[in-house]
Amino acid sequence: MASLTKLRLIQFRAGYNLPVHVGRDKGIFERHGLEIEMTYTPGSLYISDALRKGEFEIGHTGADDIVADVEDFGGGPSSLFIFMGLHSGLLSIVGAPGMTTVESLRGKELAVDARASGFVFILEKLLRSNGFGPDDYKFVEIGGVDRRYQALLEGKVAGTMLLPPFAGNAVARGCHLLARGNEIVSCYQGTVGAAKRSWAEQNRDLLVSYIRAYVEATQWCFHASNRPACLALLAAHNGLEGERGGGDLGYAAGFGLRSISESGVESSRAEIRS
Repeated sequence: MASLTKLRLIQFRAGYNLPVHVGRDKGIFERHGLEIEMTYTPGSLYISDALRKGEFEIGHTGADDIVADVEDFGGGPSSLFIFMGLHSGLLSIVGAPGMTTVESLRGKELAVDARASGFVFILEKLLRSNGFGPDDYKFVEIGGVDRRYQALLEGKVAGTMLLPPFAGNAVARGCHLLARGNEIVSCYQGTVGAAKRSWAEQNRDLLVSYIRAYVEATQWCFHASNRPACLALLAAHNGLEGERGGGDLGYAAGFGLRSISESGVESSRAEIRS
């Protein structure tokens, strides 16, 4: 067997990572000559910083995080860039028990990844469209989706933005789904594959192999005969079981692997600059 090239991947803990788990579990990455070393991030700013420092080759993060990073640090050879779209439309705004409407969030603390990125613009757009002013809410930087989920369940915040499987788990525990991201902004690029431009230029073949393996793993997830294996992987990596896992699998599949949406990225740029 030919030797494998290790790629270090950093990403959030979320249901949309299913293709990564499939690719590793079913040997798809290996067939493309890759060994994927996977790490979960505490937050979006950590991913961007770690990619720029060369601590990881590939990151799965929000498009707006990469846009914000380029806005802050420039677009030279050491800058980050988006090489693949992963999904859009998976984000949900979830209120704590007792927070049954958007209006009920008025005057409350809301958990976000970071105030200047991490999909915060979608949450802010929802609040502003419901008549909230800057003094009617307070963003609390907590970090990645798993941390925000825990803060919501512990009653530390009144609401936050969640992804599968955390959104479904939260609702099952008495929280309330207030809105979905695609209902707030119809075209907004969600999570993407990102890398450092200089690394990608020096390792084009590796990056192409990663994309091909990821696409193959995603297609594997769409085969009906593979549904039980997908549910098992969701349970193993995210604590999802039974019907709740099935629901998240179906929702994630509906917003599966996407090409990069130029208009969606432009929406991210517009919100960051506004």
